[in-house]
Amino acid sequence: MKPSLSGIGLLLLFILTLCSPAGAQTVFDIGGPGERYDRCVVELPLGGHHRRDRELYPARGFRYSGSYSLVYLVNVLPGDYSVVLSYPATTASLSPAVSIFDRWPHDAQARRFDLPMGPTVRTKPKKIEYRWHVGVSPKSTSTLLYISVEVPAGGYGSSVFPHSVSIISPPSMPMNTLEKGVTFLTGPMDLVLASGQGTVSYVVEKPEQAFDTTVLPVLPIPGDIVKNGSFRDGLNSWLPHRGRTVSQDVTSFALQDKALRITGTSGKVREGVMQKINADVSGAASLFLRADVKVTEQTLGGTGPEGIDAPIAIAVGYRDSSGKEARKDLLFWKGFYALSPEEPNKTASGQKVPKGAWYRYIFDLMQLDPKPATILFISLEGSGWPAREGWISEVHLIKSGGDK
Repeated sequence: MKPSLSGIGLLLLFILTLCSPAGAQTVFDIGGPGERYDRCVVELPLGGHHRRDRELYPARGFRYSGSYSLVYLVNVLPGDYSVVLSYPATTASLSPAVSIFDRWPHDAQARRFDLPMGPTVRTKPKKIEYRWHVGVSPKSTSTLLYISVEVPAGGYGSSVFPHSVSIISPPSMPMNTLEKGVTFLTGPMDLVLASGQGTVSYVVEKPEQAFDTTVLPVLPIPGDIVKNGSFRDGLNSWLPHRGRTVSQDVTSFALQDKALRITGTSGKVREGVMQKINADVSGAASLFLRADVKVTEQTLGGTGPEGIDAPIAIAVGYRDSSGKEARKDLLFWKGFYALSPEEPNKTASGQKVPKGAWYRYIFDLMQLDPKPATILFISLEGSGWPAREGWISEVHLIKSGGDK
């Protein structure tokens, strides 16, 4: 029995934008039900002690030609971890498989590491649990660790494979490999996480925190040139702006649950917050813009008649290697919209996202032509006719490789 498409509900959808010519980006619309179920992402919470039961969805497998699978994501720093999988003993015959990846799993250059699955300890009659010791290398240029869980589709009679996944640091260190009903095994111990190539964007299901994460120290992302991009420190390092000019009387934004909300109730003025950076990135091998966005209300479809308006958008001002500043020409802008456009509205420089869902966007600014040499500022903004509402969180510009 295959899972009912109508019963899947908030199924995660994925759009992967393939590497385009320098300075150009392809825009893909999000398809309807039944499309791209093999690329779902569930973000595990920082701290790694929270577990959740999930169902798997029909997918193109990594270990099996046809499978039910789900991809998890966790932000990690170099160090040692335990990746934990547990599931009811009654489903042991389904032969689950777990893999980890050094970058986005569908990247053409991704390296897959299949975690060993035996021997299986059965001293706990109701549950099977694996713990793999995994090491993340200091040579990593990314903090994103992807984990896939899958079972073969053949003979699978239910849409639900109840299981729990978590990541723990410091890792479990048993006295022997078989202890307390848990199978302890070892995965790669020097995993180098990489940023990959091209543009990646996907809907990400955010974790539900079971405790106040503000008591935890902020984990810095190596090479990040944006300050307080997670808004853990309120709006420190950010300045209100109107038309990308600092203005203290802007009232169209607010912080809620470590995310910035930008609204528009009158006029189409461009407002938000910005951060002056003035960072030298010349010689960098990559400069990845990463952000999570969400559109909850929109009246003006697409990116508007001029292709420059969206409920939530990111603008990055920069100079090229010549050192000449031409702000109009040297501005990267990406707007996110949920309402399809009607004439004369456009989709230029836009990315359609599903309304009400968090959407992760990753793009290497070193694909631009000319390439940035100095990053001047980053602006988080909304514009276009009201009513509109957009959200943004986890904003980062991550420099790696080349000159320091």
